[in-house]
Amino acid sequence: DKFHVMKYVYDGVQQVRLEIRKELFSTMPKGKRNPKDEIVLSELELLKKTKVPLSRSKDLWSEEQKKIMNYLFENYPKLKTAYDLAQDFKQWYDRKNYQKGYLQINKELHMWLEKLEEVKQFEPASKMIQKHENQILNYFKNPQTNAKAERLNGKIERFLSNNYGTRDLDFTLYRIKGYFA
Repeated sequence: DKFHVMKYVYDGVQQVRLEIRKELFSTMPKGKRNPKDEIVLSELELLKKTKVPLSRSKDLWSEEQKKIMNYLFENYPKLKTAYDLAQDFKQWYDRKNYQKGYLQINKELHMWLEKLEEVKQFEPASKMIQKHENQILNYFKNPQTNAKAERLNGKIERFLSNNYGTRDLDFTLYRIKGYFA
C-alpha cells in the first residue's frame, strides 16, 4: 500500500530528527544552565516543531515553518539530506509517473535506493521496499491504491469496537449492511 510505504520513508526522516534531538539533549549539563544552554534549548524546541513539516512538501509550509526549516537545514545537513531523499521518493511515487516505461521506473527506484546508503536511518525503509519491490512497481501499471478499502475496513473495525464486538454474526452483518449502505 502506497500509504504504508511512504510512512516507512517518513519514519526514516523522523529518526534522523530524533537522533539530532538526542545528541543536543546529551550536550546539556545536568546542573545549572548557562546562556549557551538556552541556544540548545531553543534548537530542541525547533526540532520538536518540525515533525509535521518534515512529512510535507515545501510548498505546503507556512512562512514560520519555512524559516524554521531553513535554519535547521543550514545547521543540520543530515536532516536536509534525509528530507530531500524522502521528497525524491515522493516525487518518484507520484501518480503521473505511470506514463514512464517500467524499466525507467525500476531504474529510478534503484538509483534512489543507492542514495539511501548515505543515511542509515532509512535502512528499514530500504529493506521493506526491496522486499516488496514488485508490488510497489505494480502500482505504476494501474495507478490506484486500496485506500478506499482500507478506510472501509477501519470504519467496520470502529463500528465493531463501539458496539463491543459481536455475539450474533448474522445480526452484526445485518447492522453493518444497514450502517454502511
